[in-house]
Amino acid sequence: MNLSQSLVRWFQKLVVLSAIISLIGWTQPASVSAGTEYNEKISFTDDFDGCSGERITVDGIQHIVGRFTRDGSGKLHFGFSRNTSGQGIGQVTGDTYLLHDTVSRSVLEITPGEPRVYMEGYRAILMHHGEELPGDDTVIHFLTRLGVNPNGEVTAALEIQKVECR
Repeated sequence: MNLSQSLVRWFQKLVVLSAIISLIGWTQPASVSAGTEYNEKISFTDDFDGCSGERITVDGIQHIVGRFTRDGSGKLHFGFSRNTSGQGIGQVTGDTYLLHDTVSRSVLEITPGEPRVYMEGYRAILMHHGEELPGDDTVIHFLTRLGVNPNGEVTAALEIQKVECR
């Protein structure tokens, strides 16, 4: 499995977690200006294939913050961010790698019974620490956009991914 497949798999796990968190807010009635907040720090360990060509085991922390509110007209407002920091060790060389990523979703307004659009941007950097080799740092940009009809069925999906070795 290469780096882009590893990070896509990791990002897909985040999308599922986001959807579950979102459904919690959509299924529970909230009064005007009442907020439901999700604020978690989650430890993780995962393997990635870096641009240097070696497998890297990364340990770190993800800080996830989300907030739901419903306004007087019934629109649901949701803000979400996740910041990840981790340190990895190359399984062959023992070299150190640093992982930083950011996921953010702009405010999403939903009127009950109307179609929804889910949009999220993602950026990750896996940096080969202490080395000046060209092309051994990995930068990933990812954009996801899903359209969901009032019945909860996905009607449109767009994923754009760009992986660079710098």
